[in-house]
Amino acid sequence: MQQQQFLRAMKLRQTVTAAFVARATRRIHNQVSSLSSTANSNEFATSYHAPVMWKECVDALLEGREERRRGLTLLDGTLGGGGHSEAILQRLTAGDVLFGCDVDPEALKTATRRLERFLPGNTSDGPFFVPVQSNFGNLVETLTKTIHPISNEPVVEPSLDGILLDLGVSSHQIDCAERGFSFQQQGPLDMRMSGVGMTAADLCNELDVFELKRILKEYGDEPRAAKIADSIVRCRPLATTSDLVEAVAAVTPEYAKKGRRMGRTATLARVFQSLRIVVNQEYQVLENVLTKVAPTLLRSGGRLVVLSYHSMEDRATKRAMRDGTLERTQRDERDMYGNTIGPPRPFRTLGKKRKATLEEVEVNPRARSATLRVAEKLEK
Repeated sequence: MQQQQFLRAMKLRQTVTAAFVARATRRIHNQVSSLSSTANSNEFATSYHAPVMWKECVDALLEGREERRRGLTLLDGTLGGGGHSEAILQRLTAGDVLFGCDVDPEALKTATRRLERFLPGNTSDGPFFVPVQSNFGNLVETLTKTIHPISNEPVVEPSLDGILLDLGVSSHQIDCAERGFSFQQQGPLDMRMSGVGMTAADLCNELDVFELKRILKEYGDEPRAAKIADSIVRCRPLATTSDLVEAVAAVTPEYAKKGRRMGRTATLARVFQSLRIVVNQEYQVLENVLTKVAPTLLRSGGRLVVLSYHSMEDRATKRAMRDGTLERTQRDERDMYGNTIGPPRPFRTLGKKRKATLEEVEVNPRARSATLRVAEKLEK
């Protein structure tokens, strides 16, 4: 009897092992196929940065414009490594112009070198690429002082046919330890995009516990905001990314029973994100570009294409495209005669939000949290 039980157990073990090996083999085969397919499709990725959802972004900007009679004027408001811009320029034709904007001088220099063949001095009839160093929240003032390479006059408002905003931090910025964006890299607790102004270390060392708690809660949806704020204050002074990691680790378990969201890695990601948003005034800049810059610069029928990476950005984008404001408003509120109350809405939302494909996420895990929304400027 015992021998029969032993033989059955061995047979079951062999069956389970064979099934496990078969599943693992299929999984590896599928991953290799996906990696190969997506790697071939993301031809605009470099060691500096891999552009997220580049094809979807370009299609959204240019859809239905193949039969146009005049040149297009477009803006990549977050130039980064220049991947999205290169994908756009390869779809444009003679007479078209793309302005590429970035507040980070290093990113602007890298992208300009990459897109050098499209600069006005290097091509006779275009498409043209014009680099612009500016925070995208200041683009109305900056572009109206920038010379259009075809008209040779300052850019007027409204004159843009499309604006692309990729709200994520570039891979190069995250991976560069000296910038202080990543909790996985040892470096100074900086996080400044432009290299000027207050650093993340300044915030951690100078703000009181109540303000730190508000920042973590508001910009990171952090469940442990109070405990982490207390720990940051206790661990002062903080000078490096490792100092902040240790302060968070002191009150956060490495793994949590409630799931990955409550674990240390996810918590650190939210804490670093929150401080980065405040250091660079990202929410204020985002509000300005969505509610003032884009409605001012886009002509009627122009497209606004936005890639966001966390809930705060996506909520702001959704509200701006739907209501023209980031304030909470009553949708479709009307008077007794059926007329819409309030100022006219500047945009019409096109389609539903979109997410990156599983194949792209396999190759570029940072695409997992990306959300793409598209809107069209309405006539006044």
